[in-house]
Amino acid sequence: MCQKYPGPRCTPHVRARLDSARRRHYSAQAVFDANPAITRNRQRLAAAKTNLDARSAEYDATPGGQTELRTQLGAEDDPGKREKLQHRLETGKARRQQQIRSVSGFTHDDSKDNGHGHERDTDPDTGATRSVLASQRMDAGTAGQRTGDDRTGMGRSGDRGSRSPRLLIGDREVVPTQVHTLDTVRASQLRRRGDSTPDLYELASSDADLYRQQMEQLKVSNRFASSVHIYSDDEYANMRLFVTDDGRSGIALNDDEIVSAFSHRDSKYPSAAKSMLAVAVQQGGRRLDCFDTALPRIYSEAGFVPVARLKWNDDYAPDDWNYAIYSRYNGGRPDVVFMAHNPAALDSRYVPGSGHHVDSYDDGINAVRALIRR
Repeated sequence: MCQKYPGPRCTPHVRARLDSARRRHYSAQAVFDANPAITRNRQRLAAAKTNLDARSAEYDATPGGQTELRTQLGAEDDPGKREKLQHRLETGKARRQQQIRSVSGFTHDDSKDNGHGHERDTDPDTGATRSVLASQRMDAGTAGQRTGDDRTGMGRSGDRGSRSPRLLIGDREVVPTQVHTLDTVRASQLRRRGDSTPDLYELASSDADLYRQQMEQLKVSNRFASSVHIYSDDEYANMRLFVTDDGRSGIALNDDEIVSAFSHRDSKYPSAAKSMLAVAVQQGGRRLDCFDTALPRIYSEAGFVPVARLKWNDDYAPDDWNYAIYSRYNGGRPDVVFMAHNPAALDSRYVPGSGHHVDSYDDGINAVRALIRR
């Protein structure tokens, strides 16, 4: 049976999740094949593929998954395929050993013990910013993306970037490319309000999988995280990824778009959302989009203004969307809000329903881009 999260998972439990992920991927592939020109179909297929890869890796760490891999290794003659199977086997072993080590001294506050912890399980209507933080990006985009470890020319006005020391995140040592500090004026304002203002360490593209793993952990352990879109390692490798020194809070830039902001409950830096957003803006972040739940209020305080909104469509709901959890937001069917940064709007108050309605997701993106270009 499954041990308390983040302990080892049982084979039947994970196999059921893997089967479900396969069905969702098959369905998303069929929809995409029928209408490949529709942006949301491409987004849904990418999300389903990312979820399937994550569940497959999770299954490889179970006793049943390990047995299946050994059986496949014994029957495989192709050297290339054997190498891949061996890598999966070793990676699965390492993951299970880490799960076993993580149980030691771990406290878990989910009385139902259903294998899904509650990172930042705070009622978003209480005004606390320590609820789930995530910018729901539905389109990977390609414009202006960086490849490899190229960070040339990334310094901007107000940037305090410098080479950073080695960091230990989990059991992994990483060497960030730079460390970024929030400008002193904004940092002082936020600290007076009780917010954390941590330095952010920019990861090399080779550590994109580490960022995805942090997002995956949040997805598994937070009941509000069904609104979180997780990219693939390749997609994250083409973004700029920023994390705190403990790796438990972070934010990403996909060209000028802020995506995948996250913060775990055990982060050393509580209430760091506005600080991370401010650093992302310093580094060129100009736009984002999110479901109209608790997030627009947080983003408005960081200087983002609603530009457009798209009505909910059940056909495009995230695969694991929970209507009951989000029932207070338009009956579990919140709009998608498209927001642009405006320095004059810092610390502004979000007005529910603001922003003109658009007919498609692409129209919302275009509306924001048009405003930014003015």
